[in-house]
Amino acid sequence: MTALPITPDFDVWPVDHQVQSLDVAAEALTITWSDGRKSAHHALLLRENSPDPVTTHPKAREMAIGPEELAEDLCITGADLQASGAISVTFSDGLTSEYHPGWLRGTAWFGDDTPEPLVLWTAAEQPEPPTFNGPAALDDPAVFLDWLEALHVYGVARLRGLPQQDGLLEQIVTRIGPVRESNFGRQYVLEIKDDPDSQAYTSGALLQHIDLPTRELPFGLQFLYTRENTTTGGEGLYVDAYRVAEDMRAAEPEHFQSLVTDVWEYNNRAKTSDYRGRGPVVETDATGAITGVRYNTFLRAPMKAPLEVQARAYKAYRAFSARAQSPEYQMKFRYEAGDLLAFDNRRVLHGRAGYDAKGGARFIEGIYADRDDLHSRIRTLKRQFRADSAS
Repeated sequence: MTALPITPDFDVWPVDHQVQSLDVAAEALTITWSDGRKSAHHALLLRENSPDPVTTHPKAREMAIGPEELAEDLCITGADLQASGAISVTFSDGLTSEYHPGWLRGTAWFGDDTPEPLVLWTAAEQPEPPTFNGPAALDDPAVFLDWLEALHVYGVARLRGLPQQDGLLEQIVTRIGPVRESNFGRQYVLEIKDDPDSQAYTSGALLQHIDLPTRELPFGLQFLYTRENTTTGGEGLYVDAYRVAEDMRAAEPEHFQSLVTDVWEYNNRAKTSDYRGRGPVVETDATGAITGVRYNTFLRAPMKAPLEVQARAYKAYRAFSARAQSPEYQMKFRYEAGDLLAFDNRRVLHGRAGYDAKGGARFIEGIYADRDDLHSRIRTLKRQFRADSAS
């Protein structure tokens, strides 16, 4: 069989549905597929994604032309189904291109283009993080992918039974993507300091929060690797802030509206740095879907706003805090040696029970990374599995 044309990316596009018929119009090509569904493809979309080497760079697979280089009235003048399964399209500027049917199907809009739903949880629904065998995840890319997907869907996921090995935390994180350094360094250790620049470096309890709300874009992922823990207390307390916010959207809509519109400022309290970040407690996209939270009770700066705004913002913040501190929402568990806990720092609030610093040893390493790298790694692993199954 003749090979199918390249696509304007490096993904693997399975051909799960056959083309039944083509309906050619000047503005769009409409395809009827073997399962009865129809997809419409705009002329300009097809033309600027043509796999020819002038339009798509043959090595980088990036678009090599600008939209202004195409005529505004560009149209489709013809289309045919090739023996290979590719679709040949001719345009009014004289170019004829062949398109991969899997790519056409996979990039089409069918009226249901919604992202994979996340699993929102309370303590009763998710008393422990989704947990995977650590050594197996390091040896088997499929288990590693399962861990990453659980982290994406639940906002928290754990590897258990890892060996005690210097540098292992960074090795694992860099399999996902680059480390994101902070004012705490490239990697940090949660230990008691005589002159702490964060409450995390004490043995006291920590209220639920995200880290680094003081940044323009708070870091997306946090990883905590327990090397040793023989202390009493110090359990991790984790809350799905998306679930808290959705419950408030339903039960306390006035408070929810304040959470998504009223802006708070956060600043770190340190002698050698002065980071400041601003934003609402709950971030949403154009559709109203929650995309992140910026919540940290102990790093809030005084709100500069009219009194009526301050009044409603404080009421909403207190209502959100009351839920975050409620056992109803708190996943509580002990950090065990060999555990690597990963969580979405812009979704899942974390806190800590106080612990007895004199009653044993506690050695937990931490690293930050970004959500974009998590999503990229999930996609590339899936791409590799598709390529392996197709070969």
